[in-house]
Amino acid sequence: RCYPHIVNLACKAVLGAITNMDFAALDAVDFVPDADRPTTFLDAITRDPIRASSLRRQYFSEVLKALQQKDLQLLRDVDTRWSSTLLMIDRALLLREAIDKFLSDPQFRDLHKYKLSDKEWEALGAFKRMLSVPHAFQQRLSAEKTPTLRDALPAFEAMIAAWERDQVKFPETAHIVQQGIDKLESYRERVEDVPAYILSMREFIHLYSHCIGAQRISSYKPRNQATLVRKALARAGSSNQGPIPTRGMLF
Repeated sequence: RCYPHIVNLACKAVLGAITNMDFAALDAVDFVPDADRPTTFLDAITRDPIRASSLRRQYFSEVLKALQQKDLQLLRDVDTRWSSTLLMIDRALLLREAIDKFLSDPQFRDLHKYKLSDKEWEALGAFKRMLSVPHAFQQRLSAEKTPTLRDALPAFEAMIAAWERDQVKFPETAHIVQQGIDKLESYRERVEDVPAYILSMREFIHLYSHCIGAQRISSYKPRNQATLVRKALARAGSSNQGPIPTRGMLF
């Protein structure tokens, strides 16, 4: 599979952890959702009460104008489009003030049930933070005009490291991020022994050692990159290539 596609699978693993969370603790009273009320914010966006009528769309535009914001609409989540959930959440956060005002208007009482609490908005901010990590890596590697096979393993390490830093800083969402990390690690283990990756890393290291000066080495150090590179060189029979650089391989 291509690297961006694997990253997308990691995103789906994180989203799966988000949408499968329990509604309440084990000792809480039973929760019975209203049949007419969406159980998640994503459900509310999918149903899109604003787009349901031209009157609502017009009023929402008027609210945005009164708040001196651009005349934007909410975005839908599209399963086949990478990062669509992140973009949907980002747009909702951008339009939060307008959304709250619209859903509180007396003329649309049937929409009051869709209004989010401060905690729910806070949760959306957390989801955006977690999903921004894979989005950044997808954008970086998908935009490359040259082959990026050699960047895959270091990128796996860098992305996992970024999510692990998020786990330390935000322990309350660590279990959600872990699902994405597990998905990435499962694919990383598969590609470590693929000859194409080994040869690609060997050629990159050879060019790196001859063309890149020490002054251009960045401060980033993927946690297991040196070990992976040494394994690749050993399998390729190239242990005589000299010291293996352990910094600045990708970022």
